[in-house]
Amino acid sequence: MDIWEKLQRKETLEPEERKAVCNGLLTTEERMESLILKYFRDEDFQEVYRRRIGKGLIGGKACGVLLARKLIAERLPEYVPKLLDHHSYFIGSDVFYRYLLENDCLELRERHRREKERFREAGLLKERLRNGHFSKDFEDALKQMLLYYKDRPVIVRSSSFLEDGFGKAFSGKYESVFCMNMGSQEERLEELKEAIRRVYASTMNESALEYRKKWNLLDADEQMALLIQQVEGERQGEYYFPIASGMGCSYNPYKWMEHMNPDAGMLRLVAGLGTRAVERTPGDYPRLVCLDHARANIHTSIAERHKYSQRQADVLSLSQGGVQTEMVDRLIPLLSEEQKKLVLSRDSEAESMLYQRGMFKRVYFSDCGGLVNHTEFMEMMKRILKMLEKEYERPVDIEFALRMDEKMQVRVNLFQCRPLQTGVSEQIRIPAGVDDAFLFDLRCTSMKRSKKERVDVIVWVDPRNYYECPYAKKAEVGRVIGCINQYYEGQDKKLMLLVPGRVGTSSPELGVPVSYADISRFAAICEVAYSEAGYRPDLSYGSHMFQDLVEADVYYGAINENSKTRLYQPKLLKPLPEIFSKVCVAYPEQGEIVKVYDLSEMDAQLLLDAKEGRAVCWLKQKDH
Repeated sequence: MDIWEKLQRKETLEPEERKAVCNGLLTTEERMESLILKYFRDEDFQEVYRRRIGKGLIGGKACGVLLARKLIAERLPEYVPKLLDHHSYFIGSDVFYRYLLENDCLELRERHRREKERFREAGLLKERLRNGHFSKDFEDALKQMLLYYKDRPVIVRSSSFLEDGFGKAFSGKYESVFCMNMGSQEERLEELKEAIRRVYASTMNESALEYRKKWNLLDADEQMALLIQQVEGERQGEYYFPIASGMGCSYNPYKWMEHMNPDAGMLRLVAGLGTRAVERTPGDYPRLVCLDHARANIHTSIAERHKYSQRQADVLSLSQGGVQTEMVDRLIPLLSEEQKKLVLSRDSEAESMLYQRGMFKRVYFSDCGGLVNHTEFMEMMKRILKMLEKEYERPVDIEFALRMDEKMQVRVNLFQCRPLQTGVSEQIRIPAGVDDAFLFDLRCTSMKRSKKERVDVIVWVDPRNYYECPYAKKAEVGRVIGCINQYYEGQDKKLMLLVPGRVGTSSPELGVPVSYADISRFAAICEVAYSEAGYRPDLSYGSHMFQDLVEADVYYGAINENSKTRLYQPKLLKPLPEIFSKVCVAYPEQGEIVKVYDLSEMDAQLLLDAKEGRAVCWLKQKDH
């Protein structure tokens, strides 16, 4: 009798059989395997096996959520009643291999691995992945799975071998696709198949390819398993959504308040679906929580708290189908009084002004205030994050959604956990008496670790010229930065980017719209305030871009017009060699907006002192 038959018969496995099951079902990665074998029991393997469709491994993302939940059960059992079931199914990696084979993708994919960046048929491969067919036995298995979910929405999530393990995180590089799971069985099956195709095709997305290229993973055997999960939430009128969602980090290298302790960790909370907790949200502000001072807020007045609150929420539309962004004001009437207390606060000053005008109206804004004041919830999240960090032996981040049960208790659906990369701090001494050579000197800033790094090239976006640029042309500035990024590919150059407002925003009036693929070669990125045009930095803590920068050990800072910026002297760049016309020939007219300064004849340095919370760019001349 082989091990799989023993697993099906629920017979006791020997230690070597447990290892074989782990390697054939969950992972072959040494450190993840060690944790799974330490904590998983035979019944845990049996449950995963029962919920796996097809053969092969279930991938890194699936392993991460299963291990995190198991660790909570073993190390913090008092919180198990607070956890909601994740209702997961797993599509094994062999299904992806079979899909490649049956849709004439295998040869193209192998050529892509061999030829790497010389591969010229990425579009054809992506098209075949996007439009392939599935075997009948696989479709039959999907039908059985849909019977389990009934009419509850589900999400199809990537769970590749390289995701969420002890290597690279691949945060947000592959697609996750929501399925409304409505209509006839045939309609629900077609929707699910289309979602699976989209996730498979996302292995050829530009950002995913750039990420693999940056980390020398283009020739890695990137097998794609899938994680199918029920979307946490409940029906509210014509919508479906959780009352709140969020992400958490056990260690926060980018503290936004001087007194907070990075070791305590942080949360990023939003009302509605968690898509707004992990993506940049133009004009919108998720609630940031430092877990040692949960109720502390950088915005002290009610007016400020209202201004910098969440105005839109992502929900699933039962009438339109799919994810929809709605104004929070439209969702408020759908919430119970208990739910309102959890995610909304009232603007008493605005209510008083309306009252004086003879108007009696409650003025709400979404800041997850009730959650922040929920001491038991905050303590639970802090303890879970620190326990996971201890077991993983490195910082972790998690994603979760929340629901209030029939007893009005907050319950958590933990659906993702991944370890973060760490680095060793250096001893840094920032020199005194050379202010005239500092491009910037930032105080009360933060970074992953202390270090000294040379700076070879500074890309500076002129804030006034960017502001005066026609709106339709602003997106081109992002493409210009991508062009510069590509020019320096393969060169041993350290690049710094200075942009007005927010980097990575989808709203050009707030900053420069770039993707990860456009900035993957930069070693430092600063958002720069420019009040004359209304550009205001807003470091996107907790988003996928934030995770990319943390993982790549990129300095991510804000040059504000306040006491935190002791010096900012862009005039020091003017005498330096400007080489935009050489670097970016495809966009000559953008040379008035984007400047590329060559510092190769200098000994320019970025000095980061994590202990003092100080970051300095020193335009030092070479010693002769």
